[in-house]
Amino acid sequence: MLRLGYGVVVVAVIILFAIFALRQWHANRQDFEKNLEVNANLMARAMQGKLSQYILLADVVGESLRHDPSLFAQPAALSTRLAEAQRRLPDIAIIQVIGADGLVLGTSLPERPMRDLRDHPHIWAALQQARAQEQAVIGPISTVTSLGRWVLPIRKAYPAQGKTPAFWIGIGLDRDAFDKFWSGMLTNQNGFQDLSGDQAFAFARQDGYILAIWPDVPQARRKAFYAHPQHGALGQSLQAHPELAHSAFRGVVNSTGLSRIGYWSRLSDESDMVVATSLSAKKIEAAYWSKMWPAGVAFLMLMGVLTLSYVLVQQRLRAEGRALQGRHEALLAYNAQLRQLAEKDYLTDLPNRRHLMARLAGLCDAGQGRDGLRFAVATLDLDNFKQINDSRGHAAGDQFLKALSIRLQKGLRDDDLLVRLGGDEFAVLLPNVGQVQDAMAVCRRVLDRARGAVEINQHDAVHVTASMGLAIYPDDGADPERLLRHADQAMYAAKLSGKNKLLRFSADMEQTAHAQQAAFDLLRQALAEQWLALHYQPVIGISGVNAGRVHGVEALLRIRHPQQGVLAAQNFFSALDTPQLARPVGCWVLQHALDQAQVWNTQGLDIQVMVNISALHFLDTAWLDDLGDAITAHPLLRPGQIKIELTESAALHDLALAAEVMQASMAMGVRFALDDFGQGETTLRYLQLLPVHTIKIDRAFVRDMIDDPRDYAIVAGLLHAAALMGLATVAEGVEDLDTLNLLASLGCAYAQGYGIARPMPAHDVEAWVQGWTPPQLLPPVASARPNLPEIQRHRFRRLYAATEGKGSFPRHATEVDAESKCHLGTWLKGSGQFFHGHNARYPDFNRRHSQIHDLVSRAKRATDAGNREEARRLVQEAERINNALMADLEQFISPPRA
Repeated sequence: MLRLGYGVVVVAVIILFAIFALRQWHANRQDFEKNLEVNANLMARAMQGKLSQYILLADVVGESLRHDPSLFAQPAALSTRLAEAQRRLPDIAIIQVIGADGLVLGTSLPERPMRDLRDHPHIWAALQQARAQEQAVIGPISTVTSLGRWVLPIRKAYPAQGKTPAFWIGIGLDRDAFDKFWSGMLTNQNGFQDLSGDQAFAFARQDGYILAIWPDVPQARRKAFYAHPQHGALGQSLQAHPELAHSAFRGVVNSTGLSRIGYWSRLSDESDMVVATSLSAKKIEAAYWSKMWPAGVAFLMLMGVLTLSYVLVQQRLRAEGRALQGRHEALLAYNAQLRQLAEKDYLTDLPNRRHLMARLAGLCDAGQGRDGLRFAVATLDLDNFKQINDSRGHAAGDQFLKALSIRLQKGLRDDDLLVRLGGDEFAVLLPNVGQVQDAMAVCRRVLDRARGAVEINQHDAVHVTASMGLAIYPDDGADPERLLRHADQAMYAAKLSGKNKLLRFSADMEQTAHAQQAAFDLLRQALAEQWLALHYQPVIGISGVNAGRVHGVEALLRIRHPQQGVLAAQNFFSALDTPQLARPVGCWVLQHALDQAQVWNTQGLDIQVMVNISALHFLDTAWLDDLGDAITAHPLLRPGQIKIELTESAALHDLALAAEVMQASMAMGVRFALDDFGQGETTLRYLQLLPVHTIKIDRAFVRDMIDDPRDYAIVAGLLHAAALMGLATVAEGVEDLDTLNLLASLGCAYAQGYGIARPMPAHDVEAWVQGWTPPQLLPPVASARPNLPEIQRHRFRRLYAATEGKGSFPRHATEVDAESKCHLGTWLKGSGQFFHGHNARYPDFNRRHSQIHDLVSRAKRATDAGNREEARRLVQEAERINNALMADLEQFISPPRA
């Protein structure tokens, strides 16, 4: 009995739920169909209004043609009239006027005239239909080749009237306009029912042609889709009900091949065009089930309560027990993974600093209970890794680090450990070290691995070097922090001593590190507390037209310490090139030096000011902005008054970038000097690539040049090379008159040093300049110049060959600014100007030199034009002027002896 009662209750519940589900299905479907009907009717009215605008425009154009039929014989004027009409309404791609014979009489776009549309049967048929129906015919959609776009044509016929012949007007609407129109209507609501993003619209004709559809069919299907009538659910419904003004439809549509439910409505009761809106049948089913699932869940829950309450409770308890066990195991695995990730580098999958410190701590603990245990730790830092990130991007930099880590591991022994500390810094742990030489050998192998080319991809390989520092337990430290710090100090010492090397820690390195930190702290505090000051050391001319004159001053940084007094740069020099201080200190120096130069200008003291800038600041991306701001803030400075000094031994690793930055800086009116010239490792490379104006010969060569033949040879050679390159020279560290005279005799342009004046505060400079008495200086023994006659002879030989097609024109002959780049121009603008520019005859030499280059440029153009005879004549004329100029220069520079 109980079982029967239970069965009756179950059957009743099932029947009631089925009735409820059917009623919900019908109600849901009716709601969607009603909303589709509303949207279709609204869109039909909106479409009727939109198309009426264009038909009205066609009537306006037609009426204007009837008033002025002469336009039919004037294609240009007619096209202008049509272009003006096109601009009146948006989304018109083209307007055409077609004559009764099918010829295109005018168009709003530049097309070939008098195109015969009878050659296009489908267009001619549409025109005939428009004439027969005496109303506008719309569609089908087609492409306009000249526009490369799909357009919807509207064609209307206008019969002959008076003197006006019969004609058609065609308006092509941009197909994309319908997408914007429909999406705009949906966005602005305008009474539309929200049916979600699955809603689709179609604009169609009674004959089945689809004029526009949204969303559109794929590009590849458009031609086939729009060119023929469609016989999907919409087309079948239109064919079945030509008498209806609106109707629902359902079935498979050709645009997507999916089943949809929709509603179409005519633009007017007599129109053969409809607007249809539809939804996917699956969408309606999904909406139904989204409403039904709570009732279904409730039904299932009721059935479960009635039939399986006890079983479900038991199963839930068992499931919760299994879930709890699974969560416990997952939590344990997650914790283990976190511990592993905490000691792994995310990029290279190498152990990280935390893992290294744990290993070092374990080895140090083992070492305290075991005599004779020795192990080592080394740190490795890549030299100039920033250039890789700057030039190739950070993604390439990461790829490089991953490839490099694999290379470095191949240089280690089985029990050694490679660690990535961060950025471009690695560490190597050597747990078993018998002798110091063993650790050094392993580190050298690792360093060799770092030096090789590392492939980032198949087309790009990067060459870098690295610096390494080594610390050994227990000699260099007995705890992890001390060992790693000492290895770092040894690595930084390797960088400071030239990079690309391995050094083991020594006690003096820690002292150096402390001194560098003290210098950094001192300079940082001085900048914050406004203790910085500039002193100025005069630079005088010692040969040429500027001999004896005060040429300028070099701005030298000082610290006015409240307890220690005025501190020179050697007390904080190492901190000037640190990334944290290079730019702030450089900006301070630049601003205050330019302030003082402007003050001197207002006082009538016309001297050049030389400003020292760190290489880090100079190569910083903010340098040009800093320089531009400083120059803009000092409008009274004259061009070339400020000269930027860069230490020749500084870290100008990217010479191409440095040259580019120099050129940009020179465009702002500054010049450049290489300071401490001769101390670096790439001296000749610097002279070859950098557009500097001056070199300052380091005091280490000047100081003992009287007594040391090698110093004398170096100074004389640098002076000779500079003269040939047209560079000015400044000798630093001149401490006596004898050295000054020796430099003057060698043709050195300028000098500075304690033998002339010590650095002084700005307020003392004017008095010093006014009280300066030039010493009696020796004239130069000879001014260096290239073998100009022989060089010019060879260059003209190449010029003749070029005019005959046997070679190319020589360099620095015809390009822009060639006059200042050839041998003769370099000498005339450089040392020649310096030593002889005061002579009244000198401007004539520059004039004739310009004539030579002008003739050669004309010869180049004649050669390019194929006129070799004229080119050879021009070269002969240039050679005649050159030979006379060489003879006059030789006589001018070396007059005959009595």
